[in-house]
Amino acid sequence: MLTRSGLGAAITAIVLIVCGVWWRYEELVVVGAALVAALVVALWSARASQRADVVRVVTSPRVARGDPIRAIYRVTNPGRRRLAPVTVVDECDEQIVRVPIAEIDPLDRTEEVGMIPTRRRGLFPIGPWAIERYDPFRLAIGRRQSEAVGRIIVHPRIYPLAGPYGAMHTVENEAVVRTSVSDPLSGFVSLREYVDGDDPRLIHWPTSARMGTLMLREHVELRRPEFTVVLDAVDTAAGADDFEEMADVAASVAVHALESGVMVRLHTTAREFPGSPRAIERETQVLDLLTPVRQCDESTSLALAEIFHGGLDHTTIVFVTGPTGPSTTLRNADKLTVVRIGAGAVADPGIALAADDAATFVLRWRPWM
Repeated sequence: MLTRSGLGAAITAIVLIVCGVWWRYEELVVVGAALVAALVVALWSARASQRADVVRVVTSPRVARGDPIRAIYRVTNPGRRRLAPVTVVDECDEQIVRVPIAEIDPLDRTEEVGMIPTRRRGLFPIGPWAIERYDPFRLAIGRRQSEAVGRIIVHPRIYPLAGPYGAMHTVENEAVVRTSVSDPLSGFVSLREYVDGDDPRLIHWPTSARMGTLMLREHVELRRPEFTVVLDAVDTAAGADDFEEMADVAASVAVHALESGVMVRLHTTAREFPGSPRAIERETQVLDLLTPVRQCDESTSLALAEIFHGGLDHTTIVFVTGPTGPSTTLRNADKLTVVRIGAGAVADPGIALAADDAATFVLRWRPWM
C-alpha cells in the first residue's frame, strides 16, 4: 500500500497528467508518468522483500502486570538473494512492538528480541505478527500478515511486603498461643489454680479434691488462625486502572500472609469470581484466582455478609477497595481492615490505610500498625 508520501505523489501525478492533457503540455504528462512509474516500482520493491520465514518464541507464557513480554523473533532468508531490511510487527492487548531486522544473507538466519508492554491482567492472544517493508524512497509499504497466534497470561504484580505489620502483625501474634474455653480444636496443656472469673466448667474436680484447692484445666488453641483477603470488584468503587492496582495489593497481601505461615483465603465481591472456598496453599493459586477477575455492577456483586455467612470466628479480614469504596461492609467491623487503593484515595474514618497505587501502599505498609 502507499504511504502518505506515496499517496501525495499519486495525487500529484494525476494532477500533472490531467493538466498536461488539458493544456497539451507534454512535459507535465511526462513528469506525471514518471511519478506513476516510480510508484509502481515502489510497490513492487516493498512486496518483493517479504520472503522471510519468521518464528516467534515467547520465553515465558506468564508475566506480571507491567512487565514486558519478551519475544524472540527468528528470521530466516530461504532464498538465494540477499533479504532487504524488514520490520516485524507484533501485538498483545492493543500494545504494539516493532522489531527491525537487518539485511540477511541467502540461506542465513538472525534473531532479534522484542519487548511487548503489558498493562492489564488476563489471558490475551499475542499476535498475529506481520512483516513490513518500505521501499527505499518510503513511497510504499508492503505487509505480510501471518496466522501465528499465541497465548500469554498476565497476572497481578506481587510486591514484597516487609512485615509483619498492620493486620498481619495481629494475625501472627494470634498464631503463637491463644487461650480458648470452648473451641473443640483446643488442647489440654496444664492445671492451675482457679481465679475469680474463670469458667467453672473447666474445674478439674478430681485434682481439686486431692490438692484441697480448686484447680483449673488450661487449654491452648490448636486451630491455625485464618487470614482472609477480599477484593472489592464493584465498578462504583474504582475505575479500571485503579482496579488493576487493587488486584496487585490483594495479591501482595495474600502472598505475604502465605509466606508468614498463616492460613489464607481469597475472595472477591464479584459473584462470577467468588474466590476459593478452601484455604490457599501456593502463590500460584493466588495469581490464578486474581488473573481473570473483572469488575462487576452492584446487581451481580456479593455483600461481605454473604461471603462470611458462616461467621467470622478465627478470621481476620483485609478488604481492598477503591478510592470511592467500600461498596459493602459488615456490622461487626472489629475483624475488618479496609484499605483504599486508587488515585485520590483518602483514609476516612473506618479506613486503615489509603494509597494512590500499589507501590505507594508498599511504602506505607511498614508504619501501618
